[in-house]
Amino acid sequence: MSKKAFHIYNIIALLLLLSFNSLALFGAGMSEGGVPAEFWFAVLASLVIWGIFYFIQFSRSDNKIWRISWLLIMVIFLYFWETGLGVQVGLMIT
Repeated sequence: MSKKAFHIYNIIALLLLLSFNSLALFGAGMSEGGVPAEFWFAVLASLVIWGIFYFIQFSRSDNKIWRISWLLIMVIFLYFWETGLGVQVGLMIT
């Protein structure tokens, strides 16, 4: 994976993450009670998690397999985080 492809794939993942988070916050904001704290935690933590995975991939830029495997791990983890794990962790914290 070239450096250009690496950045493009990660920016696409970030844009998908931002659009899904915006849609989730909009839907929660349209409800009667507003946006609960656990939603905000899940949104902000997902961006921090994306940044951590991006840094892990960027730190080992010499190995293609390393980048591809961490990209797949990031996508799988963020999928589960966005589909309910993040809110459950937020409920445990708040």
